[in-house]
Amino acid sequence: MPTGTWNRLKTLAIAAGLITLTLALAIVLLSVALLPEASWVVRILLIAFCALAVARPADAVLVTTALIGFGIILSHLAGIPLLRTTDVLIAASLFGCCLRTLPRGSALRSGLNLTISIPIVLFAITAIASTVVWLRVYQTRVGTGSAYAQAVLQFVTHDYFVRPGEFWLVISTVAILQGLALYVAVAAWSRVDETFFDRGARMLTIGGAGVAMMSVVRLVEIYLRNPQAINAMRATYDGLRISPQIPDYIAAGSYFSLCWLVALGLAIASARNRLLWAIPAAVLLAGLYLTGSRSVIGAALGGLVVLIVVLFVRQRARVFRGVIAFAAVALVILIASFGWLIGHDVAGEKARASLSVRGELLRVGLHVIETRPLFGVGLDRFFLVAGAVQSPLLDAAWAGRRNPHNDFLRFAAELGLVGVGLFLWILAAVAARVWRALRASSDARLAGLLGGIVAFLITGMVSNPLMLREVSYVFWIALGLAMGHSMAVETQSVASGASTPAPASARWTRFQLAAASALGAVLVVSIPFRVNQEIRTLDPASVSYGLSDWETDLKGTRFRWSGEKATVFVSGRARRVEIPVSGTLPAAGLQHVKVRLDGRLINDMVVGADWQLLGIVLLGGDSTTPRRVDLEVSPTWTRSDVTANDEHAVVGVKLGELNVIR
Repeated sequence: MPTGTWNRLKTLAIAAGLITLTLALAIVLLSVALLPEASWVVRILLIAFCALAVARPADAVLVTTALIGFGIILSHLAGIPLLRTTDVLIAASLFGCCLRTLPRGSALRSGLNLTISIPIVLFAITAIASTVVWLRVYQTRVGTGSAYAQAVLQFVTHDYFVRPGEFWLVISTVAILQGLALYVAVAAWSRVDETFFDRGARMLTIGGAGVAMMSVVRLVEIYLRNPQAINAMRATYDGLRISPQIPDYIAAGSYFSLCWLVALGLAIASARNRLLWAIPAAVLLAGLYLTGSRSVIGAALGGLVVLIVVLFVRQRARVFRGVIAFAAVALVILIASFGWLIGHDVAGEKARASLSVRGELLRVGLHVIETRPLFGVGLDRFFLVAGAVQSPLLDAAWAGRRNPHNDFLRFAAELGLVGVGLFLWILAAVAARVWRALRASSDARLAGLLGGIVAFLITGMVSNPLMLREVSYVFWIALGLAMGHSMAVETQSVASGASTPAPASARWTRFQLAAASALGAVLVVSIPFRVNQEIRTLDPASVSYGLSDWETDLKGTRFRWSGEKATVFVSGRARRVEIPVSGTLPAAGLQHVKVRLDGRLINDMVVGADWQLLGIVLLGGDSTTPRRVDLEVSPTWTRSDVTANDEHAVVGVKLGELNVIR
């Protein structure tokens, strides 16, 4: 293909992608303004932030970086507890970046290149293809395309940021896409703006320290209210663990360890503000410690080792030795006091039990990969497949959702070997650029960022911090800062004559583009074949919407919490289904449950605290078509033991195990 024709096609493809993304972001942002719960203050603040994002998109990204961990607080301040405020800020920031990238000669577009774009685009296509497959599979259970299209329209235009309902799969996919988009935007800004990297590292550190301070404040609050409560928490199996803003302790520790090492890098690089950066570093270390996670402390130590190794060869100044010595001593003290203060051992029986569980999860995860090795079982579906694997150890460890507890294992299982390969490609590309930049500049800020990313990835091998949206955004921002700044350093080094540019082969570039295009085409073309495969093998009884994982009450009865709406599917061969139902209102009040069969209202039952049996006769069904049972519950209430943004925060009734009579 002639070069001119290829360039025109590339320009058209970029423009089409940017326009599509801009319109999608505009629609979902408009849904916030149209929320009945949104006050005029919320609408004005949203408009103001969108205006900032359009006028100064880099500043909007930096503000979002600092506020990522405060989503729960901001949603309550807005008076909309279910609002995913962090996602709103990110969508607005990306909206501004997309608009500023549209002009062909824009500075932001000039910051993009194939090294950044190719694996990101392919990873995004992989996630989107997986989601399209399963949305299409779920759509076949609805019964009519018009009803499903109406539900999708309602979700996009009204419920996207507050009530995803049965579309949580889309939210999980968008979290990955937004993370990838943040990586691209931050990397591009770091390339074209010399100050962006430093400001980004500072905002990352300040935001993380602010979230860590909330943990310290909560500890003080607990002590002042009841000094004995600390000892009581230490005596529990989990020990003293505090993280009020990020409910997953290891994910919170991943965030804090990343930011802590960035703070150390800033302290080493800044002689003037060294003591100033020691304050957020100390707060982050305290927050890290209060997560009560052995793996987090080990990961922080591993990141510190990376920082030392990277800088020791290039920089032997007393300042460097002083900061590192202080950090190392602090970590040693924390490790030595861990068992005494937190309440459980560092490397004893509990630690061995934890490793045994993770080893068993790895075995189960490999079995999940075997079921769909190339493209995976689908996002957020690991626990469904893993739950069918017999494992006495895991059955004894917990009865809830079996997450992989390993981000690499998760990508390999849910997005297949293609997905995990692309993720490793992104990491390898960043690692190569960072290594070359550190050889050219020995930048302590970049070394601290590298150490933080390594610490994050270490925790990602024993947990799933990338499954928690807010924490995953922090990782992608940090990765983008490292990539963009490294490319800028390399460009400056070449311009000054300190190094020669790596030879770029036009043939190799064309090969990359051709290979990427072929893989993208395979991913898209595979969608209908994957849909047919899943529909043929899918058990209708395994599909449900609006229900939590299985739990067991004090009497040994297994149940699931419903939301305001819940849906279950029953085999078309069934003639009757019986569903145990129990009310859940804290005051033991009565609740109404409207029951629809294939969209037709058939019952409106009243339930209280005692279990009742809901019997549904399934006459006139086609043996090949599953039957859909919808439940609408009123009134509902909000659980206090989960975060407001949790998909199961709003509670309807309890549903027991279905008894299907054929």
